[in-house]
Amino acid sequence: MRELNENGVNLERIKGNEEPRSKYFIIPEGDKTEIQYFSGIKSNREDLNIKSLIEIKILENDEDEQGQSHPMRKIDNFIKSVKKGEINYSKDIDKVIFVIDRDPQNFSKKQLQEFVKRCNDNGYRTCLSNPTFEIFLLMHDDRIFDLDRKEMLENRRETKRSKRFLEKKLSEFFECSKTNLNFEKFKYNIKKAIKNEKCFCEELEDLENKLGSNVGRLLDSMIEE
Repeated sequence: MRELNENGVNLERIKGNEEPRSKYFIIPEGDKTEIQYFSGIKSNREDLNIKSLIEIKILENDEDEQGQSHPMRKIDNFIKSVKKGEINYSKDIDKVIFVIDRDPQNFSKKQLQEFVKRCNDNGYRTCLSNPTFEIFLLMHDDRIFDLDRKEMLENRRETKRSKRFLEKKLSEFFECSKTNLNFEKFKYNIKKAIKNEKCFCEELEDLENKLGSNVGRLLDSMIEE
């Protein structure tokens, strides 16, 4: 597992008597949508008022880990990289956040419960969206309240080759796709998404079955008041 390198920038911890930066290791389940979104957060940290003592680190699989997208494998890869000294992680001041989808087609109830327990046991945080990360992206627009909640939760395809419901609405609302996200479409509506998320389920223990996300809570904790 390696840090996503952007423009060769490597932020170091503050030295001397100043308070050290707290590294936020963001580990997305997918290798497209979530990485593009959090890369946008990182690149626009000043405009978004991200707290100065937070250092955002986005982690992705190494070449020999490609195809290992299951969250359980992501935990294994992170622990392995820390033990090998490839990632400088301090349990006392850093945070590890796994960004995953409920996606019952690929993630059984038992697997989800095991994953959350393992994160808790290691002091990691779980950011879960049900059914997929697109539900949080749609929260950046108030038109989400016009959508049928049952349809959002079921997230079906009309045909085998068509997009799922949430991905289709993402294209309609923001004129972009999950594989080619335009962060500028979301940048100035993040506080709206945080607010709108509160109208859906945010509790991790309930997101197993209910429509919602807790990604907004993570962002809220990162933004200066």
